[in-house]
Parts: sequence; C-alpha cells; structure tokens
Amino acid sequence: MYCRKIIFTNTPLLKAYRYRDLFQIVPIFYSSKAPFSYYASHFPAFLEYQIEDNEGETIICEDMLRKYGMTEEGVRMARFFPQQSRMTRELLYLLSALTNFHFFEYDSGMDCWGIQTPMQDIKTIGETEEKEINSQTSHWTIRCYSYPTLKEDLQISDFTNCTSYYENTEDPIPYFTNNPHLEGNTEIKVPPHLDFVLDRYFSLSGDDRKWVRQCIGLLNDGIDLFNRKSSVSLLSIISSIEGMALLDYKKYGKTKGLSPKNRFLRYLRTYVAGKSEEKFKRYYERRCEITHEGVLFLGDIDIFSDTQYQNGDWLLRLEIMQAARLAVYNWLRRKL
Repeated sequence: MYCRKIIFTNTPLLKAYRYRDLFQIVPIFYSSKAPFSYYASHFPAFLEYQIEDNEGETIICEDMLRKYGMTEEGVRMARFFPQQSRMTRELLYLLSALTNFHFFEYDSGMDCWGIQTPMQDIKTIGETEEKEINSQTSHWTIRCYSYPTLKEDLQISDFTNCTSYYENTEDPIPYFTNNPHLEGNTEIKVPPHLDFVLDRYFSLSGDDRKWVRQCIGLLNDGIDLFNRKSSVSLLSIISSIEGMALLDYKKYGKTKGLSPKNRFLRYLRTYVAGKSEEKFKRYYERRCEITHEGVLFLGDIDIFSDTQYQNGDWLLRLEIMQAARLAVYNWLRRKL
C-alpha cells in the first residue's frame, strides 16, 4: 500500500531522494497546485512510503466512528492510521538524525493566533494589498498546509517518477562538521552512503531497532527545540548520545562496569574522533550543570544579555548536535 503525506523541512527540497522501494521524499513543486510563500521558513514536501497492504490493526474507536456515520470502508482505512503514523515518525526521525536538516510534521494542538503574510515579496505588491495586510485582525489559526486539490495529490498507487534525485557527493566528516546550519541553507543535501546506512538500520534486530529509534527520537526532539529551548534541547541530544553509548557498550564493550560518563566518552571517541576526549568531557559537564545545578543557557534566561557569550553557547550546542548525528551515522555504517 502506497502512502503520501505532507511533511516540512527547514531548507528547500529541490530534488528527490529515494531509498530502495521503501520511501522517497519529493519536492512539493511536483504538484502544480501547491502554494508557495516568499516568507516561509517551513518548506513543504511529499513523503511517500509503502506499508503492508492488509486489514490494518483494530483501533479502540471503531464503534464511535460507526456511531458518527463512518462507512465500513472508512473504518477499514482508519485501521491503517496507527501504522502510517508510526512509519511517518520513524522516517522523519531517520532523516533528521542522518542529515544536516530537520524533517518534521505539524503536531496537533499547536494552533495559534495569527495573521496572513503575503505570498510574494511585499515590495512587489500594490498599495491596496499592502493596506489590507496592515489592517488585518488576528484569527485563531490551524497549523496546516492545504489547497483545493490536496486530497487528490495524496492519493498515489506508486512512487512518483521524479526527474532529478540527490547524489552523494561529500565525505561524512566534512558533511557533518563543515559549516552545518539548521537554517539558511539554499538546498538540502544528503550525506554519502546514506542508502547503506539505512540498510544497516532496517537490518537491525527488533530490540536493537527499537532502541536506536528511541535514541534518534530524542535527537530529533533536540533538533526541533534547538532555537527555542536551548537547555532542554541539549538535554535531549545528550540523552540520545547516552542511549546509543549504552547500546554500543552492551554489544561491543570489552570491559565491565563503565560509568555512564565513561560510556559516553567511549562512544564519542569511537564514532566521532578518538583524540577529542577533553572536548567530549565538556559536553558531559555542560549536561551535568543543567541537570544537577540548574544552570540554564544564558539565552534561555535573557536574550538581551552578552551576545558573545550566547554565540559561544550556540556553537557548543551545534557542535554537540553534529557529534550526535555523526556518531549514530558512523555506528550504523560500521556495525553489523
């Protein structure tokens, strides 16, 4: 069964990326009706994937759905929603953890007050349109991406045949460490050997895959909160490293009784850089300052304070985030 969903990225997707016959991401411009905005910082794209075409799984609200008039065919399709939701989330976690970019969907319950921005550059619109924009009243706004033909666009029977696909062009270390940005890039790029790394992930045993999925979920949360909740973001990223460090130690450790800190250092020495232990100790110390002493990042307390100090904090968090990405990438690439 082929599924298609709207997802978002923090950088424009200008080419497609396909992984085997499991999933692909497709630029939104493959739909001629999809809207674009000059001011958008969330860039829509299509996520396409396959799930088993069976009867789905029983859901507890089936009787309620029938009570409110849903047909048996509608109930049958609703049984696929949990499987689709889990698959969507797992693929977004993987893409965010194994690239330099953030792939996400809008969560329910995140509606807000808002006004419309113009679709085009405000410098190009007329005086009447500008006046209408400036005289708007806020409305309670549903976070969604919609247009009249969306329903038809989401119904597919095969993967989209795209004209251009991303190719692997860089080595892993430069890809993850040379000037990576959460925002501001002109185009998404994929790291080298991504197909192979995904092969390793999907070949993991059930328990190991579940463990890694939870760790990359934590990493994804840290990426999502990176520019909004600095201290919580760091804790989430460090926790993802600690989780991977424990799994690696259980599977490949040759000594017994290493502490969480030493497992953390061992993991990063192995999968990021063997000669950077002092730097990795600083990562762990910063985590302990937050968890044990309540020392938040300065930007979480006063955004108008010392900008140079805040920039240093930002660079430290970026470095830790990229170390987490590079480590899980190398762990999957190198381990059976």
